[in-house]
Amino acid sequence: MNTRVFLFLQGPHGPFFEQIAAALSAAGHQVLRVALNSGDCSLSSHHAQYLPYRGRPANFQTWVKKVILDYEVTDVLLYGDCRTYHQEVITLKHDLNLKIWVLEEGYLRPNWVTLECDGVNAHSNLVERFRAWLTQTNTRHLDLQAFENSKPVGRTLRGLVFWCHIYYLKRFFGTVLYPFYRSHRPVSYLLEAVAWLRKLTVRRLGRVRRSELAVQSLLESPEPFYLVPLQLDADAQVLHHSDYVNMRQFLNEVLTSFAQHAPKNSRLAVKVHPLDSEVVNYQRVVNQLAIPLGIKNRVVFLETGAIPVLLKHAAGVVTVNSTVGLQAIHHRCPTKVMGRAIYNQPELTAQCALDAFWQRLPKPKHRFYQSLRYFLLKDCQINGSFYSIRGRKVLIPALVERLLDAETRPERIMAQHHPKPHTPSNVTWIHYPQPDNSVVATEPYVLPRRRVV
Repeated sequence: MNTRVFLFLQGPHGPFFEQIAAALSAAGHQVLRVALNSGDCSLSSHHAQYLPYRGRPANFQTWVKKVILDYEVTDVLLYGDCRTYHQEVITLKHDLNLKIWVLEEGYLRPNWVTLECDGVNAHSNLVERFRAWLTQTNTRHLDLQAFENSKPVGRTLRGLVFWCHIYYLKRFFGTVLYPFYRSHRPVSYLLEAVAWLRKLTVRRLGRVRRSELAVQSLLESPEPFYLVPLQLDADAQVLHHSDYVNMRQFLNEVLTSFAQHAPKNSRLAVKVHPLDSEVVNYQRVVNQLAIPLGIKNRVVFLETGAIPVLLKHAAGVVTVNSTVGLQAIHHRCPTKVMGRAIYNQPELTAQCALDAFWQRLPKPKHRFYQSLRYFLLKDCQINGSFYSIRGRKVLIPALVERLLDAETRPERIMAQHHPKPHTPSNVTWIHYPQPDNSVVATEPYVLPRRRVV
């Protein structure tokens, strides 16, 4: 066996990286982990050798290059490819012959995470791979439900919030040890902590009830409504894969276009992101933009609400590049993407200007969407979650198998769980094995009933 040396940069909050390191170490491989701040340090570091970097950001690439050469690093694993420290390493890929593994939240939700080589989202060559696959595959002979066998991963939001608190507490108390660290987030974590405290106390009062009444009014009204799901201002999808600097700029363009070009009997539902700390009060922002446009009575602000329910009834969706857009396509809802997204394809989303979208509302081609979903599941989606116990138990064995079998692509994995029907000789049936050789059917985007952190 060829021993590999893995270098971990920043990962998801929580014990996920430590558990991956344990699995790789048990398989006979070496794991190094860079600590850029005290939050990156695990409470138990038995399986990875920690390499603290306490220097200035400008000197990081020189330092990490020496680490890679000294330890003969073969693979780099990181979460999110837009962070400055991560970009410094990615640019060394060719010079140092590195395999760059990028983790991200799943393109498909829930129950999936993304693992790609070199980049994710608009940095990925996924669209080119998908188009090439389409030209070589007769999708009419494929079982497009072959990969719909994910296991539920539990209640991930609770775990995410818990591990975020742990991470930022460790970072706060260890600030003196890493004085030059610079976060990729545009807002101070201390300011966000205060905002979260306010959100979970004062602003929580009546939040659910207000949103329930607002959603009920949208669903019971004969008037059509459009859904605008907000993203986080710190979201790399917004900052790096769109031309917007924040959600306020996006909202200004959308509300102005809606006021001038949408049907006069229609309404606009603006839904806040569930992880928005509300450093910016977007309900106030929406009101400030809507009142001068004369559409305050036509705009509904949603603090909470079930996205699948809204998508089933919405006349259309306008998004920067949220994964809600892909969910909208799943529900056959007309979708307009204002940024750059892997699913922004002519067969799936409106390619017209926003001003024309309100009236045209082109429907996505569902068969094409099914083919894209099939390809995503076999190519770069792995069942599991970073933040729940159940999710990590599902994810880690499959992820380690993918990392250690780098030359094996999903199309080369033998079908193990589905009988192979009679098909033309040029058709290959592809099935992705689960670690415990089980197949569990699930409905897309339905939250699991059992709740496990």
